[in-house]
Amino acid sequence: MNDRLALQPGPDFSSLQHDNHHTRHLDGLRIVAASAVVVLHYADYLKDQPAGRFMVDHSWHFNLFVDLFFVVSGFVIARQYFDRVGDAASTARFLWRRIARIYPLHLATLAFYVAIAVALHYGLARGDNAARYPFSDLPAQLLLLHAFDGARLTFNFPSWSLSAEMFCYLLFPLVAAVAARRKALIIALVVLPAIANSLYALLAGTEPWADWINKGGAFRALPGFNLGVACYLFRDRIAGWPVMPGLFVGSLAAFILLGWLLSPMAALIAFYAIALLAIQSDCGGRSTLFSRLGFERWSELTYSCYMLHIPVATVVLTFGARLLSPAVPDARLLLAPVAIVVLAAASVISLRYFETPLRRYLTSAYDRRFAPSTAVSAIPRQESAT
Repeated sequence: MNDRLALQPGPDFSSLQHDNHHTRHLDGLRIVAASAVVVLHYADYLKDQPAGRFMVDHSWHFNLFVDLFFVVSGFVIARQYFDRVGDAASTARFLWRRIARIYPLHLATLAFYVAIAVALHYGLARGDNAARYPFSDLPAQLLLLHAFDGARLTFNFPSWSLSAEMFCYLLFPLVAAVAARRKALIIALVVLPAIANSLYALLAGTEPWADWINKGGAFRALPGFNLGVACYLFRDRIAGWPVMPGLFVGSLAAFILLGWLLSPMAALIAFYAIALLAIQSDCGGRSTLFSRLGFERWSELTYSCYMLHIPVATVVLTFGARLLSPAVPDARLLLAPVAIVVLAAASVISLRYFETPLRRYLTSAYDRRFAPSTAVSAIPRQESAT
């Protein structure tokens, strides 16, 4: 898998109706971003086909949709927790809630690939990329440290962004404390990490920091996350910016279709601008063509879709195609729509019957253990994970 490529009808989404109208554009963008990442990675599975090769060549910029998750996380986390991480107890509760949201599915998908690694190690299965499953990477994976200096993209490789998000969560109480003292300082917390990343990339001769994933992905996430926090703090000013009808939708469409023509850093800046336009629409309570299409109805599936799309591809596009290829030469191409349907169903099942029950259980268990005598607020229904 190229390191630069770091997701229908069927399931009933009716019970997943989005109930938060304050972030309709951002939440709609989340599921669009997840879908774009699926297209990016599934195209890589089909790169031996002309259509797949075309998509690989013209969708590399979809990897920057991951940066949208960082911006959305910053905005939503600030909205929910900015005034609620002022002491050690509230900070610990905040971090535990984030772990309860992201860790169970990360652990489940990691276990799936560890099982494959064991099967490969003992000759119970064969694979074309055994180096993707090194047991030496397990400590970093388990501790969510693999976005700092991982040797390669391993196991369920999109999880690098969880490591990056966790880095931002750990710093959020400090960011909130600084911004609470003087709101304008949040701008410095956006600009300075971006400058530091740029200087390091220049001096160390690395790829642009918009391409950092397993090596430095945590530092790639920080400017975007802090940008989201800044947008929350200055939401009233952003709401008052002049409005150009159609600019948000037009910019998003142009980025999707033509973003591959930009350099990585230019594409990242363009995407930050699109996120700002979405926030402007949400802060101003405006309706656009994008919000009227109702993408936010499926936003709760974003994390499930993002984390499960590679395991589904492994089962359907790798194992399934291997079984069918003797009789069907273009098995992967024919199985691609099947993978999309399976992913949609798996995402709904995961959200309803695995992620949500475990999140509630872990959060309740923590509150019973560490806050038994205080009234604990309800678990926020809508939280950004990645």
